[in-house]
Amino acid sequence: MNPFKPLIEPMLTAFPGLEAGDISFTTPPKLDLGDVAIPMFIPGRKLSKAPQVLAAEAAQQTIFGKQVRSAAAAGPYLNLKLDRAFFAKTIVEAILQEGDAFGSNHTGLGKRALIEHTSINPNASPHVGRARCAMIGDSISRLFRFEDYHVEVHYYVNDMGRQIGLLVLIADELEGMTFDQVLDAYVRANARAEQDPEFAAQGYELLAKMEEGDPDAQKKFGAVVDLCLQGQLAVLARIGAHYDVFDHESKYVKDPRLDHVLEALREKEAVFVDEEQRLVVDLAKLGHAQEEGRYFVLMRANGSSMYGYRDLAYTMDKEAIHADINLIALGEDHKLYFQQLAMILEAAGHKVPEPIYYSYILLKDGKMSTRQGNVVLLTDFLDEAIRRAAERVAEQCNDLTPEEQRVIAERVAIAAVRFAVLRVGSNKNVSFDMDAALSFEGDTGPYIQYSCARINSILRKYGQPLPMAPRQNFPIETDAEWALLTKLAAFPDVVSGALRQRTCAPIAVYVLEVSRSFTSFYHDCPVLTAGRPELVESRLLTCQAALQTLKNALYLLGIEVPERM
Repeated sequence: MNPFKPLIEPMLTAFPGLEAGDISFTTPPKLDLGDVAIPMFIPGRKLSKAPQVLAAEAAQQTIFGKQVRSAAAAGPYLNLKLDRAFFAKTIVEAILQEGDAFGSNHTGLGKRALIEHTSINPNASPHVGRARCAMIGDSISRLFRFEDYHVEVHYYVNDMGRQIGLLVLIADELEGMTFDQVLDAYVRANARAEQDPEFAAQGYELLAKMEEGDPDAQKKFGAVVDLCLQGQLAVLARIGAHYDVFDHESKYVKDPRLDHVLEALREKEAVFVDEEQRLVVDLAKLGHAQEEGRYFVLMRANGSSMYGYRDLAYTMDKEAIHADINLIALGEDHKLYFQQLAMILEAAGHKVPEPIYYSYILLKDGKMSTRQGNVVLLTDFLDEAIRRAAERVAEQCNDLTPEEQRVIAERVAIAAVRFAVLRVGSNKNVSFDMDAALSFEGDTGPYIQYSCARINSILRKYGQPLPMAPRQNFPIETDAEWALLTKLAAFPDVVSGALRQRTCAPIAVYVLEVSRSFTSFYHDCPVLTAGRPELVESRLLTCQAALQTLKNALYLLGIEVPERM
């Protein structure tokens, strides 16, 4: 939706060399300069004129019509003062008509997106670092779905490791255990393997049988892996992450497509057998310029495949789906590995997914409980966030029942965590402060939720149905109303930018800006006590449009909108 579309045609008429895509709109630094500004950089290049010269000509030559009250050049910008009521009605009408789809540019219609994220060893519980991968992957998936792509979210199940072999050895003990108990059982099994070489050897024997396709071994591995996977997914679901397709590593052990890759590497003289009789790729032959990461081991001396060899087949499997968008979220510590993988596949004529790398989460609170050294488990982290959120909610919402407070506390905690993580660009570390993130004030998820709850409260107090669309008379009396509405109108452009950048960080910045604009509107513009019925109605519809926009944006961040707080 572009509410300023009526302003484009007069510009094209005045300057025939321009096209609609050359005209964009922004907000002047001060509203007394104008209600909207048209940058002249792109039009200037197109017409071979200095932007400031073109802005001055446009102010004199363009006949905009009655919706524009004045036009003035300000350096390289053309500033316009508008009939605010006309454009405000257009903005609100579009938001209310589009509803849950408002903000989508529908660029994904008829297209497919494949997104892989959050592969965790089955013998491990998700920790906070992996949670960032899940949140980034989930938000990107939501973004592509919002743009009408058909999205498949893939999870690569690592079911081919020594650690699973040890769990299979003690499979009888796992009967009836919870996920946490299974993890504790693995710790005991691993300790035993370190002390008992025969026990460890049995684990490797099981793994060899699994790779050879032994049906009994595969069945046992499958049962243990499924038990662990369900436990991991239950933890990840707490932060809203869900998956559509589960690809098992064991599927790619004897993939015949790997022979084609080996042949391509041999043609380039990039594969050899080293002194340990392992099959190795020399990536220098493929253009790798540094010594670090030069060699990539494909197979062990006994002929069994390495993880990376199987990953080649998996990546080709995803390529074969022929998705229009193929993404993978990876920790920055996997960058070299993925570059190695990409070089090998590209040498064999294959395309690789587009990587989204993410950096670390640094916890300021060193007092959080851990079960694995200095690794903070996600389940412990969320329990602590909910406990602290419950304390805040009890103070803020003491008129609600304990059950209502519990539900709000869980939503506030997830909002706090997801917003604090997603507002930071993927390539930057997140410095997470639990108390700051849970604040109902400042740049936090709970503050944005509170803005939504405040709007819901206004609409609830009004207690009457509102019209489906604005009436002809839609008064706008203050800068605060106009600033909020123009901010809402920018949402489709924000979504477009986030999609292009492969990050929801701009969405997080945007919801903060909308919440701040609504706070200014709330303080400057009485709604229920505005006086004239048409002004009450226009402000109520503005509230409804703001709520709809925040709801849509928060969906992309995986944050729920509360009715009350």
